[in-house]
Amino acid sequence: FAQAVVPDGVYQKVDSALQSRSLPDLETSLADNAAAPWYPRLESYVLKLARQFVVQNELELAQGTCHALIDNNLDNRDALDLYQSVSDAIETRNKNAERKAELARVAEFKQKIAEEKIKEDVQKTYMTVTNLETGKKVYLDQDFNNHYRSYSWDLMLGLVNLGYLSDPVSNRARYGLSGSASVFYHGKNFSAGLDALGDLMILNLSGERGIDWTGMAVLAGSSNAISKRLELRTGYASFGYTYGNDEIDPFDFSSPIIGLGIRDASLGQSARLKMALDYYPGHLATDDIALALGGNLLVSFILAEMQDFSVHFQTGVRDTALLRDSGLTNDAKLIFAIGVGDYE
Repeated sequence: FAQAVVPDGVYQKVDSALQSRSLPDLETSLADNAAAPWYPRLESYVLKLARQFVVQNELELAQGTCHALIDNNLDNRDALDLYQSVSDAIETRNKNAERKAELARVAEFKQKIAEEKIKEDVQKTYMTVTNLETGKKVYLDQDFNNHYRSYSWDLMLGLVNLGYLSDPVSNRARYGLSGSASVFYHGKNFSAGLDALGDLMILNLSGERGIDWTGMAVLAGSSNAISKRLELRTGYASFGYTYGNDEIDPFDFSSPIIGLGIRDASLGQSARLKMALDYYPGHLATDDIALALGGNLLVSFILAEMQDFSVHFQTGVRDTALLRDSGLTNDAKLIFAIGVGDYE
């Protein structure tokens, strides 16, 4: 009876080999004990483990276990039958997997063809536009512009203009009103439009009394290939000083405008910067003015967004400098304005 019992050490070696998926170790254990009188019991135990692997869907391990039994005993019919069944199951599984993979490849190919056709149809019907700031692409009707709207505009009323005028005759602080308007067209390759502004300084806070005024109209344009923010400016401007004072002769100056500007540069989410530097060549035709320059620096903030426009608050400075034979006349203004506009 003692000779018919499989030693515990042999069971442990077989279990260790199968737990570590080491079929060579299993084959060694079987070969080393093939002549033992209890070897049939060991075969039955190993075959039982192979059937458990089949239940656990570990077919390759079950097949390898049966193969190890067959190598040591070709007469083990149970091992042969199980080996054949497992091999057939593996072949069927692999065929099904290949079929599924082929169906997936066919579906992927069909999906790719369908997506390419959709893209071709979209490109025929719509125009691809890339947002230069975010890099995202959107599709617009072919007759759409690359801006949300073809035109932008604003209309501002300066209810508080504080000015300081210094000239060879007198220096004075003033209060006045101003108004400005702009309309711009935005094309695919360029932007162009008109700026107009005027102010009237009507109240003297200090210094000699008198009414001063400014008016100008400017045509501006930019090339998107260079920079949609940088613009060339040309137009006409007129300035008048010390009108309404019988003791001081009024002075006026008119000139064409040549300048450079920056328009609608974003500052954060709701602010825009506009600035310009202008040269007034009209001084060349004026005897007592050697040089005439002007400039502005303005910032607009969105106060409220409506359906078709936004309410804006604008502040900044404008300055005009005239180098005269009698000295420098400098007209500086601090502006607080409110208005409406649409920059989309």
